[in-house]
Amino acid sequence: MLAAGCSAVLLAPATTEAAAEIPSVFASEVARFTRLAGSASDDLRIEAAQGFGWLKHPSGETPLLPLAKAESPVVRLTATKALGVCGGRRTVPVLIERLGDSEWEIRRAAHDALRRMTGQTLPADARDAWGKWLEGSDWQAKEGKLLGQLKKGDRAARLRALRALRFVGSSRAEVAVLAVLAKPGDLGGDGVKAAIQALERIGTAKALPLLAPHAVRWPGTAWTLGQVGGPKAEEILLKAFRKFGTRTLDVMVNLDRVESTRCAEFLPTLLRAFGLVIYRSRPDELHRPPDAVQRTAANLILRTGQAPRLVDLVLAEVEGKRKNADTPPPLRKLLAGMRHELKRGFVRSDGMTVAQPLAALPHIATDKRFVPRLVALLDHRAYLVRIYVAMTLAALKAESAVPKILKVVREPYPFVDAATQASGKHFGRSQTVRWRGYLCIALGRLGGEPARAALEALAGDPTSFRDIRYGSVVGLKFLGSPKSVAVLERVAEQDIIWAIQREAEEAVAEIRLGEGNAQLADDNP
Repeated sequence: MLAAGCSAVLLAPATTEAAAEIPSVFASEVARFTRLAGSASDDLRIEAAQGFGWLKHPSGETPLLPLAKAESPVVRLTATKALGVCGGRRTVPVLIERLGDSEWEIRRAAHDALRRMTGQTLPADARDAWGKWLEGSDWQAKEGKLLGQLKKGDRAARLRALRALRFVGSSRAEVAVLAVLAKPGDLGGDGVKAAIQALERIGTAKALPLLAPHAVRWPGTAWTLGQVGGPKAEEILLKAFRKFGTRTLDVMVNLDRVESTRCAEFLPTLLRAFGLVIYRSRPDELHRPPDAVQRTAANLILRTGQAPRLVDLVLAEVEGKRKNADTPPPLRKLLAGMRHELKRGFVRSDGMTVAQPLAALPHIATDKRFVPRLVALLDHRAYLVRIYVAMTLAALKAESAVPKILKVVREPYPFVDAATQASGKHFGRSQTVRWRGYLCIALGRLGGEPARAALEALAGDPTSFRDIRYGSVVGLKFLGSPKSVAVLERVAEQDIIWAIQREAEEAVAEIRLGEGNAQLADDNP
């Protein structure tokens, strides 16, 4: 078992091999959206298109092209819009085809995308003219015209050409785009941003010296740096992070994308990136999957190789055993500040919080040797500790902790189940705060048959406290077992709380969707 009292020096950076085992959030999202694009569900295909639209990355083009011809108008519209920001040369003929779509909004989206991606100004109702333009020359010739327009056109024409090169340009356009970045002239800030965005598609390491000064001015530069990659790009991203910190997800995601192992200096900043269930300004929504900020901050911490030491120090603080002599100086103030929220009961500080390291535990604890210490902390005087300890045990898949978590869940609250007696959120009224539902959610995340059986019993018991019923339904949704459908359908029909009914309905829908996608995968190996 790891314990406090280790050297005050933080661990060495993670090895390249260890870092490679941690998939970046960017790569994970590309893989997830690609899977969703192939789903049988229109809702999931729409989510895929929206996701690729946010990434604006060419990896979305291949999975989205079929969706632009889907039967559902909403799927076609969302895919058309997404292809307008992540598509390339293969997208253009599909967009021209969509100019003849039966839906006016899709025709408009296709036309907007075509103008942006090609630099052409043909009207929306000129589908034949667009077709003739496409067939009139090959892409090399079209790119040559755009380069000529970038060099000699008026300001509006040059900007159109520069923006189009982002989508349909090739590596041979890099020199011309770099010239704009070096001397934007009358193109100004619009030209600089357009050039940086174009370099995300066509840029190489040659662009890094010119990108460096812009990285600390415009966070969007991070996406180009992440695409180019390499040690020099990482160094520029580290400088940008020193300026922006966690205020911009762009820099964090791309530091993760280049698999940086050099974020040890930012550990206090990264720990503060986590929300908390008591933090009104940035709540930790434990009933949902982790968000991109949490996942990215966790990856950057894990890659430093110092996560085990951090977990040890946070637990030592919670246990009241941490010593400054054993703690690296940058972390001492942060960890000591947690004490305000480690008091008995449920403390809420409106507008700010000091216990984010607790919220980091489920994301950075990977060593099961911590399990005995975590189980012991399920009896901690602070409810906040119990919540995050349970979530950490769930992340570690510590099935041995299930009986203890259930024991805590089944302990009665010191108040009756009346809304007027459950409104207290501050320290002085913590005896009326509901918190055991979070432990039910943790059981669902932990998984396993014992957890499933227990959650089904709690969810279906109308005498359970409503937070326990709600948390049990959410937990069953995380578990995703078809065996739970019958109980969830009964809860959806009979529970007196609307939010629990709705959550149960959503759980049933997700479980059935999962079964449908699994069957689709079996039918199309």
